Amino acid sequence: MTGKLKIRQIAELTGLSPSTVSRVLAGKANVSPQAKEKVFTHARNMGILRDIPASRLLMNTLLICAPPAAFSPHEDLYYYEAIQEITAEVSRFDIHVRKCALTVNDPDIAGFMQALSQSDVDGIIIIGIDDVMLYRLAAESNKPVVMINAKDSEMRLDCVSADHYSIGYSAAHYLFQKGHRPVLLFTDLRRETMMQRLDGFKRACLEHHIAFDEATHLLINKGNGKEQARESIDKYLREHKRETLPSAIVCGSTPIAHATLEALTAMGIRVPEDISLMSMDFAHEMKTATPMNFTSMLLPCRELGTEAVYILQSRLMRATSAKFNLLLQGKIHSGQSVADVKWKRKGLYPQPVGL
Repeated sequence: MTGKLKIRQIAELTGLSPSTVSRVLAGKANVSPQAKEKVFTHARNMGILRDIPASRLLMNTLLICAPPAAFSPHEDLYYYEAIQEITAEVSRFDIHVRKCALTVNDPDIAGFMQALSQSDVDGIIIIGIDDVMLYRLAAESNKPVVMINAKDSEMRLDCVSADHYSIGYSAAHYLFQKGHRPVLLFTDLRRETMMQRLDGFKRACLEHHIAFDEATHLLINKGNGKEQARESIDKYLREHKRETLPSAIVCGSTPIAHATLEALTAMGIRVPEDISLMSMDFAHEMKTATPMNFTSMLLPCRELGTEAVYILQSRLMRATSAKFNLLLQGKIHSGQSVADVKWKRKGLYPQPVGL
């Protein structure tokens, strides 16, 4: 059956004009939600949606739900950049973007439901929200939903996240290979993603035959800001003698890394000669003014937005296919804040037989 015959047949079944059916299947936005639903229903039954190019995103309005700070470039820049990428991706399809600000924990469920129930909302992207009830309501909306940096324990929603477990593992592994013992993880633990990084850090300790001890290997920051981090690291340094300080510190964010560098410098501790520092951030953060070119574990950022849109496209075409979690890898940026001290610690490493 040719394309024109398919359009004519759907028009007869729906009572819509062939031009309206054509606009729906072309992904145009100037079509009512009711018309789109009629066309999609028959197109799915006829197997037509499988033949539509994946480059089309058949939606009127996309709802983006995220913490309030994610919508400001002066607050949560990481999520802000991901949202900018989503907006850029969907702008190619003449799709309207609607935003809904929700707190990370205990979000406004009534506000979410009001935004979700708008008739022109055809898809939802949820960013950085931890709430089981919200996930359940989103899954029951019968609209395609993709989550960023979150995980649905009931496995009903598609998710795309940085592979935080591997990121925590790889950061610690990198420092252990450089000969650093002990290594301190300085991070906040407000979200499940941070706990996953901690689990990866612990796994690296295990593989390098290091018994993880919370008092030795973990410093928890109360938040993600620079001021709180400076208070935490100052207190830590006051309570530890110079000879008991770690060989290297993995900082959970750029603000934490900056605060740590300032605190160490104030005490006359050199980086990386005395203590090495490793940051976790993303490529955009690397462009900001910094007193040091940090060795960093770079997190995927804008890539999250790109992949979320592609997943949404797939879900619109294959509504009943299996849900999945897409994990994006990070990568190491070699800067000037980590020293290679393995040569100083040869006694820690078994010598090859015959040498």
